[in-house]
Amino acid sequence: MKASGEVYLLSGLGSVIHPQRRRSNVAITGDFEAYLTDNWYGHQITVTALLEAEAEAGFDYAVVMPQTKEVPDNDELVEKTAGNPHTLPCVLMDPKRGDEGVEALKNLVGKGAQGMKLMGAVHKYEIDDPMVFPFVDTAGELGIVISVHSGKDNCSADRISKLAERVPDSPMIIDHMGYPDNFEDAMQVCRDHPNTYMGTTLLRFHKLWANNPEETILGGVREAVSELGAERVVFGSNLPEYRPIQVKRAIQRLDLGGEAEELIFGGNLGRIYGLS
Repeated sequence: MKASGEVYLLSGLGSVIHPQRRRSNVAITGDFEAYLTDNWYGHQITVTALLEAEAEAGFDYAVVMPQTKEVPDNDELVEKTAGNPHTLPCVLMDPKRGDEGVEALKNLVGKGAQGMKLMGAVHKYEIDDPMVFPFVDTAGELGIVISVHSGKDNCSADRISKLAERVPDSPMIIDHMGYPDNFEDAMQVCRDHPNTYMGTTLLRFHKLWANNPEETILGGVREAVSELGAERVVFGSNLPEYRPIQVKRAIQRLDLGGEAEELIFGGNLGRIYGLS
């Protein structure tokens, strides 16, 4: 992963949580996908730096995932986020690990993990392969949120339908909304399965709408809101690929209105993750 945009160093801020958002009557704000990357402008990112990047965009919570690699540092993720009320650790699991991996997932949730990410693009499997089912079923039993990478071929969004139907009571976020080639498939999954949500990690595809990511509007987000409703769209930045403020601005350029933005920029995340 590679950070985009200018270097934005936030230091000396004290608490990264906006004081005005500590009141219980103020909307929850959050990002469903940010990574503890080892390439944050050439350095390993810290939890503090990650939350500062979120605070730049006005976000109070972040679903934090480990660096994407064949053997992700899930234990380190849980350790680094332990005790921080503004991080929601989401572990990256490889279904090829079988029963041992299922037990590892249970142990990680016992240590504080609140979500599971499935990424067939990294671990090289078809996301609707039966070996994935025990992980999805276990996540459902544990009551954690499931995020699924969508994309081409083995990660085609239509395959997510088989996962969603297994756990109808568990929230499942479709990362990248099926882009670049399967947006309509992702939309159909959401039509068929009310437990699924579209995740706005789309800025990597900005050239579908504009050459400059600082000028693009994310057309797929508008379509999803128009048909599915704003309550089915969840903000995600894919930090460090893009900073949260860049993705937020791209969505704000859609002029969806305050109520829709409140849901997308954290209200839905709060409901999905049970935040108060």
